[in-house]
Amino acid sequence: MAWIESHQGLAKHPKTLKLARKLNISIAQAIGHLHLFWWWAMEYAQDGDLSHCDPEDIAIAADWPGDAGLFVDSLVDSGFVDRGDDGNLSIHDWYEYAGKLIERRIADAERKRKERKKKDVHKTSAGHPQDVERTSDVTLTVPKPSNDGLMDNAPARETFEQAHKRVFGFHCNPMQSQQLSSYIEDGMDEAVIIRAFERASDTGKTGYNFKFIRAIVENYFKNGVRTLEQAIKLDDAHDAARQNRGDPVRKSRQQQQLDELDKFIAEEEMRRGQSRDRPPFQEDQAVFPGV
Repeated sequence: MAWIESHQGLAKHPKTLKLARKLNISIAQAIGHLHLFWWWAMEYAQDGDLSHCDPEDIAIAADWPGDAGLFVDSLVDSGFVDRGDDGNLSIHDWYEYAGKLIERRIADAERKRKERKKKDVHKTSAGHPQDVERTSDVTLTVPKPSNDGLMDNAPARETFEQAHKRVFGFHCNPMQSQQLSSYIEDGMDEAVIIRAFERASDTGKTGYNFKFIRAIVENYFKNGVRTLEQAIKLDDAHDAARQNRGDPVRKSRQQQQLDELDKFIAEEEMRRGQSRDRPPFQEDQAVFPGV
């Protein structure tokens, strides 16, 4: 269980008194909001960087019921949050309080990553190693193709950390890596987590959302999915059920691109047809206003 230092002197510290005064609340309430904010940061802003957060995000994290802008400005004015010249926010002296925990989580995630790389044989649902393609002295894992366009760009034996960077453009943080690693430790193939990334990327409508990714992985796990083949079957069944209900069915990125290409070709052919049917321009028939 994660924890953070809480010093006795916080109750009478000038920064705490100033925060309580600016928010017009008691010292006990100020301490409570601060701790809720810090506990949230240990999981969702582990490096203390708040540049990805709106004032509302910070207010909700601290369970502040009032104006979000006032709460954030008060944190800045009292010295609990720093605002840079670029306007980005960060937790003041965060590493001093949570640095040891962050270092331990990073080291633990790196250790688990190395342990996974040592496992050269990956089991399938039937208990047999995946197919391999052998050349002179190189062994390459050949991922089994899916029929829905997912995992199409994944290199052989890609880790889920690498896949996260490929799909979303940035690395997952140590806490996210630790949470996802727990599914692998419980018997889930890494390819299933990678599929969850790509499915979330195709389906998500509000940008990056790790809770949505975690929900997909958890749904796989609760339904007994441990291999990529099982995940594909579950997704196909889910999409078929949505189609029967009349819900829009998610399309793969490749299918979306093909649909856009077909639409473009059809529009081009229509324009060319209209151009052929248009009578040739005759100068003596032209009528110009005022002439």
